Parts: sequence; structure tokens; C-alpha cells
Amino acid sequence: MGECAFRAVFTVENSDKDLIMKSFKTLEREMRFGRGFVNVSVINDSVVITVCAKDLTSLRSLVSGVVKSLYLIFRAVEIGGAD
Repeated sequence: MGECAFRAVFTVENSDKDLIMKSFKTLEREMRFGRGFVNVSVINDSVVITVCAKDLTSLRSLVSGVVKSLYLIFRAVEIGGAD
């Protein structure tokens, strides 16, 4: 997919980089289709999640997936740390 008309970038700092990277790696296939994709990388000790899409509907769909995934990751860490 070469065209990226619409983009959203999330930067996650002070978090478990490995957990976020592994979680998004398992979601990679779900977050890639003909009109958009999600790329995850580590830059300057932060996780950078870039959402790229050809149209606003696809961007909205992918951003929604990223936000839900981040919420679940952070919630699982919170619950796991409550012991």
C-alpha cells in the first residue's frame, strides 16, 4: 500500500515497550487491509504507532482498533499489578 492520504500517530511513553510491541504484532493481520494499515516501531525509547489510510472511514476504523487495543493492554497491566 503506497498511498497514505490520512495519518494518525500515537506515541506511548513510560510503558512496557515489549508488551505493546508483542501485542500489536499479533494484531498486525487484523489491522492491515487494502485501504489502510498500522505500523508500530520504537523511536527514542517510546512506542510509536502510525495509522495510515486512503480514506477517513478506514482511518476511523483503524484508529478505533488501536485505541481499543491500547485500552485493553493498559487495563490488563493494571489488573495484573493489583495483586
